[in-house]
Amino acid sequence: MNYVADTPRLEIFRVAGIPVKVDITFALVPLFLFGTLEQSPLVFSVLVAGVFFSVLLHEFGHAILARLFSVPVGEILVGGFYGYARMLKPPPSKLANIIILFAGPLTNGLIFLLCWNALGQPEIGSTGRFGPIDPAPWLADSPWKLQAALTLASINLAMLIFNLLPAFPLDGGRIYRAMLGAMLPDRAAIKTIALLGVLVGVWSAFMGLRISLVMLLIGAQIAIINWSILKAPQDAGNN
Repeated sequence: MNYVADTPRLEIFRVAGIPVKVDITFALVPLFLFGTLEQSPLVFSVLVAGVFFSVLLHEFGHAILARLFSVPVGEILVGGFYGYARMLKPPPSKLANIIILFAGPLTNGLIFLLCWNALGQPEIGSTGRFGPIDPAPWLADSPWKLQAALTLASINLAMLIFNLLPAFPLDGGRIYRAMLGAMLPDRAAIKTIALLGVLVGVWSAFMGLRISLVMLLIGAQIAIINWSILKAPQDAGNN
């Protein structure tokens, strides 16, 4: 997922020469989790760390595929429920761009499958809640490991699905824009995705009223961004 505006950020380490930074909006993660969850300090810490590493690994997915296509990556940013891998030049082709964009959500999908398998492949309800679990022995005897696996499975399943929705600036919006761009003029492709993005944002905000404040705020932001792009598609840029 892309980010909308520059915010204060701090470099925390480097991986293969790529700076990994956290911006100030990540403070929203513990703030919202603290306000919506009644958990022990250990579980709370695991939840915050789960959000951080899920976003980070998503962006690493983009970065690794970008480098395979000889696209240099300037930095990886982890923010409040979003992330960004900044590429220093465009991908060599539309197909390469689509593959790089898919890499992030598919990384989340792989993490989900690994955790889901370790939890005994439980059934998943329509709301995303897991049914009875039968964890692997190395998980069953450690409450914090079990909570970490549950957290990573839930977060990465949500990131996989959400990031493939047709809305800017989600990966899905940019993927479908590139696909439609092969059949329609670029302006028409942008407006089509922006219109769908408004609907996705409104739906997400509505669901957030029933599920979580975080989802409500994210949905509202997506609706506003896509409405702005719908009115001025020439300003879509790299969204």
